[in-house]
Amino acid sequence: MGDSGFRFLRALLVPALAALAIVSVGSVADAAPGTRCAGATVTTRTASPSPTGWAENLTFDPSGNLWVSRLYENSVERYDRSGRRTATVPVWAPGALRVGPGGDLYVNSGDQLSFGTERNGVVVKLDPLAAQPNPTVYARGFAMPNGLAFDADGFGYVVDSSLGVVRVAPGGAIDRRWTDRARAALATSPAVNGISPNGAVVIGNDLYLTFTASRTGRVVAVPLDDPGSMRVVADLTAPLPGLLDDLTALDPHTIAVTSTLGSLILVYVRTGAHCSIALGRPATAIAVQPTDSRALVVASESGDLLDVRLAK
Repeated sequence: MGDSGFRFLRALLVPALAALAIVSVGSVADAAPGTRCAGATVTTRTASPSPTGWAENLTFDPSGNLWVSRLYENSVERYDRSGRRTATVPVWAPGALRVGPGGDLYVNSGDQLSFGTERNGVVVKLDPLAAQPNPTVYARGFAMPNGLAFDADGFGYVVDSSLGVVRVAPGGAIDRRWTDRARAALATSPAVNGISPNGAVVIGNDLYLTFTASRTGRVVAVPLDDPGSMRVVADLTAPLPGLLDDLTALDPHTIAVTSTLGSLILVYVRTGAHCSIALGRPATAIAVQPTDSRALVVASESGDLLDVRLAK
């Protein structure tokens, strides 16, 4: 998430939810809601570099370097495979970052609450392999660019927590028609029961979305060819409200979702079956190790990066 308005919302909800301890398996497909994933281990990979080291998002580049958004330090960092920091790039209030068209790294900038009154947010791109990458503006006109995903054709999907989901064509132009249809669905679809869309991942023809706060910790799917037809994928905290952040795909049928209440939730998208892994701190985003789909790196609000090993 990453803004004072929703931190305040979380402060109101966390005590009630924590008192009821949501733990949401060997096989996720067969999991019953509310179960704990079996066999997962969690260790600290990298301690926060500073008291303001909030790690908003992370991803791997094509060479296996790990990139981390440091929201309140207005920078993104590159770590090599040994864990050594090899670059720090200035980016104002960075949100999600993803490899996109041409192998460049694309970073949301301006992930701060504006209630839609200002549109100073942008998406920047940079060469992730340069010794000192130089970000340039790729797309403009966002209020709070938070989540980011790309489809197989190079279209970007910027999850703007104030404006909705914005589709960006290759080259950086906004696809107004698609974006307007998605925005209308977010406002009227019965599948939506939350506020502030947050994270995004594309699997095939579907864009999966989370919400910063919803009545049931809901994940929805948006068909790329029909953004008005949103559908419910899973309610991860029902009957309680939930506070979710980013998500990623583990395979064509499974997603991993972070909770700012301190868990990582694995979801089988065909049925909505899910289980959870306790992390011990509010989690913001997940990246899958390039060489091992059972090895995840999780970012946290504390700034620590966690290694999570899933059972086979």
